[in-house]
Amino acid sequence: MIVLLLLASCKERTKIAPPDVSFPVRSAVAEKREAPIFIDALGHVDPIISIDIRSRIEGELTGVYFEQGKEVKEGDLLFTIDPRPYQATLKGAQATLEQNRVNLALAEEKVKRYRTLAQDEYYSQIDYETLQTNYAATAAVVQQNEAQVERAANDLDYCWIYAPIHGLTGLLQIDFGNLVSADGVTPLVTLKQIAPIFVTFSIPEFKLHELQKYQRQKGLKVLAAFDDFSKESYEGELQVIDNSVDTATGMIKLRAVFANEGRELWPGQFIRTRVLLYTIPDAVIVPYSAVQYTQSGPVAFVILKDNTVEKRDVKLGQREDDFVIVLEGIAAGERIVTEGQINLDSGVTVHEPL
Repeated sequence: MIVLLLLASCKERTKIAPPDVSFPVRSAVAEKREAPIFIDALGHVDPIISIDIRSRIEGELTGVYFEQGKEVKEGDLLFTIDPRPYQATLKGAQATLEQNRVNLALAEEKVKRYRTLAQDEYYSQIDYETLQTNYAATAAVVQQNEAQVERAANDLDYCWIYAPIHGLTGLLQIDFGNLVSADGVTPLVTLKQIAPIFVTFSIPEFKLHELQKYQRQKGLKVLAAFDDFSKESYEGELQVIDNSVDTATGMIKLRAVFANEGRELWPGQFIRTRVLLYTIPDAVIVPYSAVQYTQSGPVAFVILKDNTVEKRDVKLGQREDDFVIVLEGIAAGERIVTEGQINLDSGVTVHEPL
């Protein structure tokens, strides 16, 4: 009885076995186009020049003449410090100088007047030498007074602080009306040059030789992007390769310069970078989703004219975002499966749903 039931079951299965199955897939056409070869890295944006603005004298901060976070031009007035104490010091130094200049003129006149008398022995030689010594000492005092006047004038000039470069101001660190010290630990404000601007990044040392080879042939372009290079990127030029590899990490630093005319790149930001080495003019490009990885290597399914698929081993080149270069295995114009590969093998029929 049991045997009869099994036979009936087998007959039933034979009756409902489906014919050839067509699996739904998505596909794309392999394209031939220009493809760049590059090195990707993560970098950060650095100002070319960063200056901490500090006072060189002590005094009350009496004026702030810029808007925080805005750009200033070289030579623009940034701060003033109360100049009155330094004006008084300068006047006192100038008065002392004038007084000693008068004394110097008198000492010089005495030396001239008594020179002949001393030569004719009508005036004591030792007294004449005393006059010469007094003249030399007074001349030294005048030089000292001149230095004091110059220093007082410099201190007075330091009461007006100007922008040394064209750059972007940061947050004000010391408010108007406070007493500032000479060369204080806390700067009044930090000024950064952001146009042009640097992007610093690191690459593995094993890629350095290839990079140097193409850099010797021509200058290398560097792209920077916050997300996807195909959507929005900024173009710069590789400027510096560091003079040593970091032995702890096996990485070497590089630095590119960007015009940054639109001020999109901001100091301190992390950003994706891409050094363009060279370009393949007629590369075969396919979506990266078309590639499947097996124990024997990467494969892809090519859709033939009769809508069956052929499983092919492929040799891949560089990947660029959602696409990859195929060096061997697929020709330009062939249609390849990009979704639905899980049920496929050579000879299987496929279709694309509407």
